[in-house]
Amino acid sequence: MATLTDQLNTHFATKSELLDLHKAMQTTETADKMITVEYDSELQKLVYHQSPFLRYLEDNGVVAPASVSKVGYRVKEQKTTSSFIGETADIPAHDPSIFTDKVAKMKTLVYPIEVSDMSMQGVDGVDLLADEITDGFLDMAQVKDKTILQGTGSETTKDFEGFIPSITSHAEACDDNKITKDQIDCMAQEIIDDGGAPSAVLTTAKVGRQLNDILYPSVRNIDKVELSLGTRVTAYNAPNGQSIPIIVDPNIDTTDGDSLMFVDNNSLRVRELQPPSMVELAKTKLSTSRVLFTYFTFYNRAEYRNGKITGIGDTVAP
Repeated sequence: MATLTDQLNTHFATKSELLDLHKAMQTTETADKMITVEYDSELQKLVYHQSPFLRYLEDNGVVAPASVSKVGYRVKEQKTTSSFIGETADIPAHDPSIFTDKVAKMKTLVYPIEVSDMSMQGVDGVDLLADEITDGFLDMAQVKDKTILQGTGSETTKDFEGFIPSITSHAEACDDNKITKDQIDCMAQEIIDDGGAPSAVLTTAKVGRQLNDILYPSVRNIDKVELSLGTRVTAYNAPNGQSIPIIVDPNIDTTDGDSLMFVDNNSLRVRELQPPSMVELAKTKLSTSRVLFTYFTFYNRAEYRNGKITGIGDTVAP
């Protein structure tokens, strides 16, 4: 069971850590001492298995660079619709759309690395450091995935509001019952009627198993769709005729039951001021100290284009 309290080495930076990181970056003499972690295909495959929603967003162009630490965006509340009128009729009265200006602030995510100088002198010293960097990158990706999914945006966690908490317009509770096909189809239809276009279903392994049972009860070889790096997953046929991937993410919090979300890529944005990078820290003891870090943020600019069904359990509704 995945929970937000899982202990990982990666964490959002404290004030003192931010000062140390800033000092290290200020004292770096050459650009090659601060390097961007190489994101090769093998590492991408590992990230997909641990953090599939993050990899899905990256593959679909949702993750993009930023040039400022605060990203401004507008949330639109549409108040009018198109309508036919007679040739000589007056233009009907209407309410103008409401635009709310918002700001998404960059957050600093860090993963400290420390290898003793004695270990570095061994024949496998380079491998030790390389393994630490790889493990750190994977750990950082998992925390990014968890936070994008369900960050609280509180001062305690130092993160931002995640995708699941941001959905309010289309939200339904299952009351610990199994999910039904009607619930799924009705939720998808509501989103489409509001102008959304579901591009993926995001859920847990338990609900994924239920989906296979109710969507393909008598099919042995289920048709699948391409997701990432040659990975194919089960598809859901949405009411708008699109076959969309079902993404099973192990990082979804199941403390209050399992959940299923409809994702509209057009409404989600991940912005990176600094991609995952590494910098050496000042030498203060007999060890090699480095830190992996990234500056990024996430926001949902049109939450009504998404939906969620929460509290999914194992019992059949009466």
